[in-house]
Order: sequence, then C-alpha cells, then structure tokens
Amino acid sequence: MRRDRMNIYKQKLSVTDQVKRLEDKGISFNVFCKERTEDYLTSNNYYYKLTSFRKNFRKHPDGVNKGKYVNLDFAYLVDLAIIDNYLRGIILEIALDIEHYSKLKLLHRLENDEAEDGYSIVNDFMISLGQNRQVLEKRILEKANSSYVGDIIQHYNGNYPAWTLIEIVSFGDYLRFYKFCADRWNDKDLLNDFYLMKDVKELRNAAAHNNCILNDVTIKESKHQTNHAVKISLKSIKRQRNDKYLAKEKIRQIVTLLYASIHMITSDGVKRKINNQLKFLKNRIYRDYDYSFNQKLKATFDYLFDVIDIYY
Repeated sequence: MRRDRMNIYKQKLSVTDQVKRLEDKGISFNVFCKERTEDYLTSNNYYYKLTSFRKNFRKHPDGVNKGKYVNLDFAYLVDLAIIDNYLRGIILEIALDIEHYSKLKLLHRLENDEAEDGYSIVNDFMISLGQNRQVLEKRILEKANSSYVGDIIQHYNGNYPAWTLIEIVSFGDYLRFYKFCADRWNDKDLLNDFYLMKDVKELRNAAAHNNCILNDVTIKESKHQTNHAVKISLKSIKRQRNDKYLAKEKIRQIVTLLYASIHMITSDGVKRKINNQLKFLKNRIYRDYDYSFNQKLKATFDYLFDVIDIYY
C-alpha cells in the first residue's frame, strides 16, 4: 500500500536534488550560483514556497526548450518571496486597523441609538443564528481559559453586551454580527462596510497563515465582482485597465483592502503609517530588478502603484 502511494505522490528531494530539479525546469543560476542556492534553500526559505512564484513566468511553448521557463533566474524567485513577505506584513497590519475602526464605528452607531441597550441586540443576534448558536457559544467557551479574553468570558457568563462580544469572537463571527446590526438598523453604510470586510477577511487570513500572495498574482481569475464604491474610486484609471486587473482575484482583494483603509480608518496618524509602509513597499519592489523582462508582472505592479497613488 505504501509503495503504491509513493507512485502517486512526488518523492521528497534533497537540497542538491532540488537545485537539479530547478535547473531541469530551465531556471538559471546566473545571479545566485548553485552553491549559494543550496545554502539559501537550507537556511532562508524552502523549495515549495520559493518555486510557487515561478507561476508568474512564461514557459517556452515549443522547440528544444519546450516547457522550460523563459528568462527565469533563481534570484527572481528569491526577490519575489522577500517582497511577498513584506506585502503580507503590510496587509495584515492594515486589515487589523480596518477591524479596529469598524468596531469603533459600530459601537458609536450603537451608542447613539436610544433604542439599544447593548445587550438585547446580542441576544437577538444569537437567536437569529438558530442551530448555529450552539456552535458559536461553544467557540466562545473554548476561550474561557484564554490569557487574553478568558476573564471577559467568565465575568459575563453568556450575557454579553455588544462591546464585549466583538472582543471575544473570531473575525468571521464578528462580521456576521456586523451584518446583523446593519440589517437591523437598515444602515446601508454599515452594509457596504460588511461587504468590503468580507474581501478583507479572505486576504487577511491568507496573510495571517503565511500564504503566498504574489505567487500567481497575474493568473488567478476573480470569483466575485468588485465593490461598486471601489470602482468609482478608481475612475481616474482607464476603465479597460481596471477591468483587466480587477478580474484577477488577488489584485481585486488588495485594491479593496486599500480602499477600505481610506474609507473606514478615521485616524490621520494610522493613515500616515500606512502611507509610509506602502512607500517602502513600492521602493522595495523595483529596488533590485525592474522586471522589464516580465512585462505581465511589471504591468501588474505598475497598476498597483497607480492604485496606491490614488488612495495614498
């Protein structure tokens, strides 16, 4: 049985074999020599993650090099992996800022509504969950011994006001509560924020789980339509160009994250911080290579730069 499974799955490779596999795929070592590559694969990053960025590069369609990559040096994979690491950190920080200011906005809306006491809305939300209520209550109770929110859970013992519920639930459950509030109050602004944050959630989760963002950024088609407000905010960019890049799922989510940040974050200081982070990212992307040898990838970066310039 084990032998049959080995026939199905790829065999593990030593670092030396990994370098040989890269060479067989047409990846060159003109900038990174093979010895340095082996050291990098041992001490800095691992084969599977690094090679995922090759998806952004073309292969020879025919001829003696058919199936091998065109003008792809190992150094470009390393560079994209480093850029991707910076990008993930920035995405995660912006997403956390968006979450914070969405909570601030929600609680202000609650505080200004004389019909709300903060408790009944949570009780009604729990009732609205139906059978899923027990699932959420179980998830909360699993955190009862947490060093961070356990004291809140034990103190309120199931009778949570809104301002404590949003501190103890996951981001996904928080979004369910956010939509419940938006629907309850018939608040179109909050409802639009909810749909923005649904995109933020997927991107935030990818960054938090250390998933690659740029590994197939020029390829993967979008699963959803771009938020209407986001489209309007990009009207200074030609529509055809917007349509082309927003049709890529990861680009659409990054653009939505940036729009949500300027739309939902109310602190000028936080926005200045984000502006500085994005400036650093822009400078870093073309610091070592201008990627003119990969026009598809370069055009994608240039589009993101133009979006950043609109918002920040």
